[in-house]
Amino acid sequence: MNRRELLVGTAGAGASLVVGPIEAGFAASVKAQGSAGALPMPQPSRTLPSRALVQDPSRTLIERGWLFHEGDVIAPPPEGHNATYLSVKAGNALGAAAMAYDDSDWQSVRLPHDWASAQPFVKTASISQGFRARGIGWYRRTLRLDPADRGKTIGLQFDGIATNATVWVNGSVVAHNWSAYNSVEIDLTPFARFGDDLNVIAVRVDAQAMEGWWYEGAGIYRHAWLIRRAPVAIVTDGVHCDPRRTAGGAWSVPVEVKLGSIDRAAVGVTVDVALLDPEGKRVAGAQATATVLPLEHATATMTLAVPAPRTWSIEAPTLYTVVTHVLRDGAIVDERRIPVGFRTIRFDADRGFLLN
Repeated sequence: MNRRELLVGTAGAGASLVVGPIEAGFAASVKAQGSAGALPMPQPSRTLPSRALVQDPSRTLIERGWLFHEGDVIAPPPEGHNATYLSVKAGNALGAAAMAYDDSDWQSVRLPHDWASAQPFVKTASISQGFRARGIGWYRRTLRLDPADRGKTIGLQFDGIATNATVWVNGSVVAHNWSAYNSVEIDLTPFARFGDDLNVIAVRVDAQAMEGWWYEGAGIYRHAWLIRRAPVAIVTDGVHCDPRRTAGGAWSVPVEVKLGSIDRAAVGVTVDVALLDPEGKRVAGAQATATVLPLEHATATMTLAVPAPRTWSIEAPTLYTVVTHVLRDGAIVDERRIPVGFRTIRFDADRGFLLN
């Protein structure tokens, strides 16, 4: 009996055999709370958790407004030399990547979206993909940018696309990506249109390529973000802050801030970093200055000394917040908020894993 026959033949029996022991085991584990060796379980609560921290206010989710077409859209080949010449120039993409393409019969979807999850089970399909076909699909979205955003850094970020993806903006190829397991960030600044001049985003996804994992999905299966930042600002994931404890027991938070600029001249900025305790009180802070050249990067570094912070633990998962502001001519132009915790870990040959 091969693996496929074994799975099919034992699916029903396995379900009937497993339900009882799982329920019994769960009940026993609940009764055993407080006993030696029992895993702690969180108590039930009727209150909602607090809203997740907005780490980067320059990013906006763009989950709605997407259109989807399952299957490839083959563009007709250009006829004649002039049409061929124009077809490879910026803004002149053909087929479903063209700005004027008629997508009125496409399906409206909300991201994250995985079209493979809606496919029927096919006995001859790959077991590693859950017996579901994947194939090729297209996404399109029209985007209006406020004229007030003119002069800003404009970007588009996909947290994950499965698998091989080509992205067009306003009829120009702006990105290729070959893996489902990395994010894709695209600088839209040179292509952006504002006001009633709309922007058209087109994404072709080839999910036939596999990367060797169990059920890889198909499509824009993670979040998508619109980025709008000041001309001089912190780059994406540009704040690194890692609490450290010295051998003498003193705590500090080294902070590194990476800045980028699309300004036409060198710009001097001040980077202000504050550490807030769980109640929002400022307990440490530092400032540094940096000069960012046009289309270049600069890094500001500083260290926050933190006397006697409350440590993070399973019982009390205490988190502080590193707040970073970029000031230009005294005005705040960018901000990041990064949660951090203070804890030590150690492995001991006799005692095992030790926290704090």
